[in-house]
Parts: sequence; C-alpha cells; structure tokens
Amino acid sequence: MNSSAEFDEIYDKYKSDVFRLAYHLTQNRGEAEDMFQEVWLRVVRHLPDQGIRKNLKPWLLTVVLNLHRDMLRKKRVRRMFFLDRKKHEILEASSAEKPDVSLSDPAERAERAATWRNINQAIARLPESQRRIFVLKEIEGLQQAEIAGQLGIPLGTVKSLMHRAVKRLQRDLAAHNPKGEKLKCDAKILSV
Repeated sequence: MNSSAEFDEIYDKYKSDVFRLAYHLTQNRGEAEDMFQEVWLRVVRHLPDQGIRKNLKPWLLTVVLNLHRDMLRKKRVRRMFFLDRKKHEILEASSAEKPDVSLSDPAERAERAATWRNINQAIARLPESQRRIFVLKEIEGLQQAEIAGQLGIPLGTVKSLMHRAVKRLQRDLAAHNPKGEKLKCDAKILSV
C-alpha cells in the first residue's frame, strides 16, 4: 500500500459492501465485525496491482467469502471436538448418576443443544487474540509454548490471554450454569 490516503479512499468506497456481505454470510454482528477487520488487514498486506485496483469490489468480496469459508471450517472442527467430548462426558454422568435417563430424551437433547449454543456464542464473543489462544490450546490441543512459537509472541502473553479468555468465559457462562461449577480448561472441556 502506497499511502494511508489510498487506503482511506478504498476503505470509504467499499466498507459498506464488505460489511454487508460479512453480515449476510454470518448472520452474527460480532462475527461479521471480526471478518470485516480481517478483510482490511488483508487489504493492507496484499493489495493487488494498480491494474486491478480500478474495481476492487470483486477481489474484496472474494476475500470475505474465503474468510467465511475458513471460519466455517474452524467452527466445524470446534463443534465436532466439543460434541465428542460432551457426549462422552454425558454418557459417563448419566450412567453414574441417572442410569434410567435416556440420551434420546428430547428435553435432554434440547438442553444440551442450548448449552453448546451458549458455549459457542461465548467463545465467538471473546476478543480475537483471546479466542485464537483459547482455540489453539483447547481445541487444537497445542501446548502454550507451541502457541507462543507459532504466533511469535512471548509465553507470558499466551498465558495471560488464556487466563483472560477462561475468566471471561466463566463470567459469560455463569448465567447458564445454575450449579455454579467452574469452567475447566487446560486438558478439560468447559463444564457448565
């Protein structure tokens, strides 16, 4: 990018189009805002040559679509991880505490679905830096030192961001946790 004035001109011209598509794809204002910011970071890093700059809209919308596809892929992995872990946890709990409760009970399924929807929404509301650390640690299973190396940040920063993410998730999920159980991370799934 040659100048901040050039960026400002591009931003002003296409910001509505970029946000509208991001919101339409995600149907979630927070996720759309995250995508919107990531699009503009990519513009700063990878703005096409002068010849393509006359009409950047198709290129920008392709960036939004690619980011959305990546986001869906990450959500699918996260959802599979959480559902597998929760299903195992529920099977253990139901066999130990309520042997006669059926996992096919519609009320139980609805309650579990609501719980996981709340968890996913709380994770989606984390600031990007905290969400990235949390997902790498809890979903991808990386060690904090590996995360620090991958992201090129100090280990202390990783620990601090992880701590803040867990505390924020505990606070956000407290309303959905009538038993008052703590959010368990670092080798444990969220327990609400």
